[in-house]
Amino acid sequence: MFGIKKKTSDTASSEDVRVRDNDTLLKRNQSTIKDIISPGGIDASYTNHIAIMSSRTRLARSMVVSTLPRMCTFPEFLRGMYTFGDINVSVFISPVNESTSQTDLNKTINELESERIVAQDRGDINRERIILQKRMEAEELRDTIASRIK
Repeated sequence: MFGIKKKTSDTASSEDVRVRDNDTLLKRNQSTIKDIISPGGIDASYTNHIAIMSSRTRLARSMVVSTLPRMCTFPEFLRGMYTFGDINVSVFISPVNESTSQTDLNKTINELESERIVAQDRGDINRERIILQKRMEAEELRDTIASRIK
């Protein structure tokens, strides 16, 4: 009876040692989320860029453009970035569903018409003219998108 208890206490103590060894092994090899995500040769410890180590060190940075200017030509808008120097540039454009764009444009047109009526009631001719121009541009864009869908 005593022998059995002694065996379980020995087993328990050896298990404790194994658990402690595993804990130190895990702590020693613990990685951060940046280490897990980034492949080998990439140093993601910086906050504003990523260093890519190869035969020569390169830096990488991501930028997000959420809205574009009202009047711009797409390739010319980013020309400064393309011609900056020895850099690789890639552009990803997130497509928008046609029905979503139509709904958003209809909503914008209605809001602009409401603003135009308010400006007209106040007698603000300049504001009314500007809003009317924006409304016409939104209608033209909506019609252009609708004609390309069909």
